[in-house]
Amino acid sequence: MVGCEGNKPVEQKPKQEKAQEVSAKIDVVFDDLTSKLGIAHTYLNGEESNEMSILQTIGGGVAAFDYDRDGWDDLFFPGGGALKDKTISGLVGSLWQSRSGKNFLNVSSLAGTDLVSKYTHGATSGDLNSDGFSDLLITGYDGLQLFINQGDGTFVESALASGLNDSVWSTSAAFGDFDSDGFLDIYIAHYVNWSFSNHPPCKSLSVPDVCAPGNFDAFDDLVYHNNGNGTFSAKTTELGLVKGGKGLGVMVADFDRDSKSDIYVANDTTNNFYYENQGGMFKEMGLASGTAVDDLGSPQGSMGLCILDYDQDLMADIWVCNYENQAFALYKNDGQSNYRYVTSATGLMALGTTYVAFGTASGDFDSDGDEDVVVANGHVMQFHQGGGNSSQNPLYLTNTGKKRFTRQLFPESEYFGKKWRGRGVVAFDLDHDGDLDLSFSHVNQPSVILENKSQTSNQWWILELIGTQSNRDAIGASLVFKSNQRSILRNVVGGGSYLSQNPYYIHVGLPADEKLEEVEILWPTGMRQKLTGLVANTRTQIVEPQVSQ
Repeated sequence: MVGCEGNKPVEQKPKQEKAQEVSAKIDVVFDDLTSKLGIAHTYLNGEESNEMSILQTIGGGVAAFDYDRDGWDDLFFPGGGALKDKTISGLVGSLWQSRSGKNFLNVSSLAGTDLVSKYTHGATSGDLNSDGFSDLLITGYDGLQLFINQGDGTFVESALASGLNDSVWSTSAAFGDFDSDGFLDIYIAHYVNWSFSNHPPCKSLSVPDVCAPGNFDAFDDLVYHNNGNGTFSAKTTELGLVKGGKGLGVMVADFDRDSKSDIYVANDTTNNFYYENQGGMFKEMGLASGTAVDDLGSPQGSMGLCILDYDQDLMADIWVCNYENQAFALYKNDGQSNYRYVTSATGLMALGTTYVAFGTASGDFDSDGDEDVVVANGHVMQFHQGGGNSSQNPLYLTNTGKKRFTRQLFPESEYFGKKWRGRGVVAFDLDHDGDLDLSFSHVNQPSVILENKSQTSNQWWILELIGTQSNRDAIGASLVFKSNQRSILRNVVGGGSYLSQNPYYIHVGLPADEKLEEVEILWPTGMRQKLTGLVANTRTQIVEPQVSQ
């Protein structure tokens, strides 16, 4: 059971805030365009086998990336797998090519991504060989699949040939240039030592159900170092990685703005990891930084992750999705790798603790200058305290601009008003209209694409950074947008959400009466670049200068 501590009911948190924090005002509007766009994909977990295995609880993610470099985001969904007669098999994922945002074509066979060798979970994209084309990494049970983009619309599966010989159960992965050599390395989050030979009977509410992660030992995570020649080398303790973890989510970003990519890992019922990059070596500082546990000192069943500067103090804060009977965690960055747990102070206790929260995305969905948060929810147990089935409402949380969040409610006929078995979610600009749209993945339910139809006169900018001395995707870069009224921080993030990858471009919005005066980019090399004169409501590519400015 993902995120559950044993098979006993977990004690409820003390006193929650009053429900008036939940707002019925609808400001942001989403339209389900899945059918219109021609997308038809369902992640399957083999539930019909009645095995009640922890493997079936993990689900699948989604990656949004422009694989063919035509300027439009394409989508990849892992397929999952099947269980029959104590045998585990994989199902084909699907790659959907965007046709100018108007519709999508399933090009899995044409592109060569329809090879099936694993029971799959996660999808991560990025330019691993710096050739200008995004590659695709698929995580799952018993190993990895790596699809190297050939630049002609096709991929070649190259995991073993590239040295990615990991045979351990992997969940989320994230790319980042950990040694600042210009090539993307890979962090692999591993889960628990489950197999059909280690498949004990378990119960929930006195009824047979999925076993909790506490019934299994943790696998150690690892980093694959990019050798710069198309191959990778596995690294663990020599880089400072610690043992154990039961990892479900991971994200890479420059949390302390020292031009070195740090790592945060969401672990299931064990302390979360905060790896501070100290020049190619990592120091695990979860407890020391205040990001390992909640305000009571307890580890959580953590899953989805995102980074945002919720209070606009130009320091990157960490948002963590947790299991039922546990609140969402928001860790405020106070600088110098020190964080405070501010869940209660930001109004998040008003959401209650009934959600099993997985994928999450931060973004300025209403282009008003601050970042809101979206969450995909869905239970993993067949029998649980909340009753009913495993479906739960997703959440849209509005940043009030006053260091607090409120939930926006939607009609029951709309996506956010319905219940789903949610897992991954990404935010991307589907149709090039400058606002952020969404793609959700579910378990045994069709994936969904939502177009942001919000009516606003606010301005927006989208910047795509192209590294030359830095890694080509500029993962680890941070940007400060300076208007005549405020400064706004954005980060280029590897991984995040849950089993998923957002595009690497940066979106920012401002009210109509504000003027953007300057953007300062801190590239992963440490070089600072200042831009002025950026035109509102445009998408712009920024190529890293070859020399310092």
